[in-house]
Amino acid sequence: MWSVSKTKINEYGQPGGETIILLDGIGPKFRHLGLMINMLQKPGRRVLLIDYPSTRNTIESLVEEELVPAIASAKIEREQPLHFVTFSMGGLMARTYLKDHAPANLGRVVHIAPPNHGSEVADWLKKIPLFRWGFGKSGQQLTTDSTSLPNTLGPACYEAGVIAGCRSLDPWFGWMFKGPNDGKVSVESARLDGMTDFAIVPSSHYLIMNHPQTLALTDRFLQEGNFGKTRQTKGYAAPTAMVNHTHSPNT
Repeated sequence: MWSVSKTKINEYGQPGGETIILLDGIGPKFRHLGLMINMLQKPGRRVLLIDYPSTRNTIESLVEEELVPAIASAKIEREQPLHFVTFSMGGLMARTYLKDHAPANLGRVVHIAPPNHGSEVADWLKKIPLFRWGFGKSGQQLTTDSTSLPNTLGPACYEAGVIAGCRSLDPWFGWMFKGPNDGKVSVESARLDGMTDFAIVPSSHYLIMNHPQTLALTDRFLQEGNFGKTRQTKGYAAPTAMVNHTHSPNT
């Protein structure tokens, strides 16, 4: 582990092969990433878990002041692919980073439970002073209005696989959603224009990183660039027009 600014970089695996940057979401970290880290650190892979101070500033400032120098300090092999795996707000961090700093060796990106169009929970909680204090400037950016950061980053210009959760265990926020959700992010908000593939897992927001389907889908996308043909349907009551696993029209 080493530090850059207020960011710590936790390294797993061995250098010399492809690198995977793992970005957690907002607030307390790492408690739900153990299984994902174990799955990612296969022979020939180097995993960098970047522990950025998620509530200290805006997402744009966190990217420029924390993420950019952290990645620059990592001595990543330029001849090997650089992949990203993200959870929740970590997806917005990666999208912001890749918009202006996409490396020539960029590989594939898996966004898990990303609020790509904001979160209805953030819409409501931003009215509460305690939330504004606890989740900082970045937390105020996670809203669903058309001018919010998630809605102005633009489409993915890279190979992006998106995994959404559809099972809420949260008794407090369910009433805020009009459709399937994971308790924090709706299935529809997770969708990203330009994405390569999309899958839905029957999990809640904070359990999705440990879900066996999430682990298998992430591994598959990093290796093959798609989620395969297996539909993730168990436990998901979807409208007729919605499917649990879709490919981009461009693939």
